[in-house]
Amino acid sequence: MAPRQLLAAALALLASIPLLNACAAPRTEVFFDDFTGTELDRSKWTVEVTGENFDTVNQEQQAYVDSPETIYLDHDPATGASNGALALHPRFVPGHQAPDGETYDFVSGRIKTQGKVEFTYGSYAARLKLPEGATAAGLWPAWWSLGANIDTGGQWPECGEVDVMENVGEPWTSVSMHGPEYHGDTPIDGRQRFEGKDPADWHVYRVDWTPYGFTFFVDDTETYRITKKEMQAKGFTWVFDDPQFLILNFALGGEYPNGVNGVDEPYFGLPQSTVDKIAAGNVRYLVDWVRVTRS
Repeated sequence: MAPRQLLAAALALLASIPLLNACAAPRTEVFFDDFTGTELDRSKWTVEVTGENFDTVNQEQQAYVDSPETIYLDHDPATGASNGALALHPRFVPGHQAPDGETYDFVSGRIKTQGKVEFTYGSYAARLKLPEGATAAGLWPAWWSLGANIDTGGQWPECGEVDVMENVGEPWTSVSMHGPEYHGDTPIDGRQRFEGKDPADWHVYRVDWTPYGFTFFVDDTETYRITKKEMQAKGFTWVFDDPQFLILNFALGGEYPNGVNGVDEPYFGLPQSTVDKIAAGNVRYLVDWVRVTRS
């Protein structure tokens, strides 16, 4: 090997050492909730209420409410959770009136860590169990994060959004990112199928966030990766160097499900067969734990 090639190889090896050490560094837990109590820990989570501290988005068909009927902890060992599970349980309640006077035929649950747990970079993961009717068209459970500056005058999508897991009643889950030039039907997205696994079993959905990009996983298998450099090469603005907060919610119908299933009746994105499942009380979304770590 020529001296110049040897020098280049040596410099490349030296440059890799800090990166390897960083990967091997122990991780610090900055947030954890495994829902062991008797009710939701409000020091960590805020409940969103449609018409009070939340406005309907995406043409979703539910109102979010603060109720033990829609948000509760389940300690039945039959759930398969380790120490108890958070349940987001939508209900069919025709004519429900939200605080702003609008009416809805469904109620559901949505919680966030905004103003309580916010972080920049790290790894955030949740062990989730999709509804038994995970392939029921129009169900839309999600696990995601949103830029915290939306609380101080920032706007969506400029604040940045990271969808770690979305399911719209199909045998796959999706990930996506939203920013100034890439939102709604964003091109920064990916889907994963369960390769013989049951979508309604417990699975861990995780994203690793660094100053250089995002890598998404399901059960420790990488499903999608995007770098800051790749996004900028596409002409997209990188808006992910500021704090994000966590969100768990269970929406019904709306633009994303409708865009996949094409259903308009009896509800936008929500067919009668799925309405029947919700009305029977058999549809819920379970969360075993949520964790955020940093190296």
